[in-house]
Amino acid sequence: MRTRILVIDDDPLNLKMAKYILKDGYEVICAESGPDGLRILRDKEVDLVLLDLDMPQMNGMQVLQRIREKRELADLKVVILTASGERENVMEAIRLGARDFIKKPFFPTELLERIKAVLQTEGKETILVVDDDNMSITLVKKMLGLRYELVCVSSGRDALFYLRDNVPDLVLLDLHMPEMDGFQVMEKMRIMEKVCDVPVLVLTADNDRETEVKIFKAGAMDYITKPYAPEVVIRRISRVIEWHHCRMSLQQEVDKKTAELRESNRKVTNLSTQVMLALTSAIDAKDKYTKGHSARVANYSRELARRMGKSAQEMNDIYFIALMHDIGKIGIPDSIINKPSRLTYAEYDLMKTHCTIGAEILGNISEIPDISVGARSHHERYDGDGYPDGLKGEDIPEVARIICVADAYDAMTSKNRYRDVMPRAEVESEIRKGRGSQFDPAIADHLLAMIREDAVIREQE
Repeated sequence: MRTRILVIDDDPLNLKMAKYILKDGYEVICAESGPDGLRILRDKEVDLVLLDLDMPQMNGMQVLQRIREKRELADLKVVILTASGERENVMEAIRLGARDFIKKPFFPTELLERIKAVLQTEGKETILVVDDDNMSITLVKKMLGLRYELVCVSSGRDALFYLRDNVPDLVLLDLHMPEMDGFQVMEKMRIMEKVCDVPVLVLTADNDRETEVKIFKAGAMDYITKPYAPEVVIRRISRVIEWHHCRMSLQQEVDKKTAELRESNRKVTNLSTQVMLALTSAIDAKDKYTKGHSARVANYSRELARRMGKSAQEMNDIYFIALMHDIGKIGIPDSIINKPSRLTYAEYDLMKTHCTIGAEILGNISEIPDISVGARSHHERYDGDGYPDGLKGEDIPEVARIICVADAYDAMTSKNRYRDVMPRAEVESEIRKGRGSQFDPAIADHLLAMIREDAVIREQE
């Protein structure tokens, strides 16, 4: 016989969707109201209830209360469906015995995984009882044995031995024991990865304020003073376990949303990179001799930044700034970019405007600091004879000085309409000649080192 799930929800669309998602693995029964759901539970056996909280006439909380009032349904597994996600509602539902909650709208895989997890869990929570007093242990068994799975040990060392391989839902811990007291047990638990978050409820005959403060500082969730009333023990244990389950469920929800956000950010980053690469490819395509120029300059700039000791984030920013350095060429006529002969003075002046055009295009982008600076200033010279602003020395932004060296290197090692690729020795000679005039000397030295080490790769080849 297949596992039977009752879905109680006043929204027909939600019922239809839940039935469709669950139809392959489960027998699904639907009820459009709380009273209808209770009537079905009276006549049929079900293994799990998916219960909507927000319903007219009788809401999910009222249905859950009715379920718990019936002895034959006391152990029925209930999973809450909620669109509000209010912490108070979730806490109250778990207090009434709900095993989990799922926020609407949900993904099919999420619904299936949560239901599978709840169905696989045993009906009783496990409590580790640590007390060296046999009479106390006997009393605890009598009070809690029917409601919980109890594991009883008589010393702190035995408790830690058990916790090494097992994760209970709660630890009921006597404070005063020989060899290792309750404080020492809690201290050891907090450095055990698997059980560091397991809630602890302390049993103690002390009721002074100093002990109370010390108990909470040690990490206990609550404490019960001896001699204790059974109803107090049951209520406090139930409250602590319910809080822990709620916290775990909420943490899973937070982890899920965090993972979704990371994935969304990754996709946005990838899309941004792809858009920038597409733009630079389109610009490079305006000139058949400059195919791949922007990407190579970006790679050279990133390697120079690495050798200059920049952080990973700085290297990444410099890469994208360099990638977009020629974006302004989109505003230069093709007739000038592809002119087979040398440019006239007027044409050259127009070509130089690609720096300011690029800076204007990129000026409104705030995610990458100084992205417009690379476009505007990569043709400035260290001696002040560059353009468009005639900046000199370290007045030129560092990222532009890096791109200037990388851009010149790629120009010399690429074939253009006027000449073929320059020999390596000649390239080195030109870089040395430009130290302190065209190039920042320190950055030029880094490029020369890259050439000597064959670290500059001719990607177009």
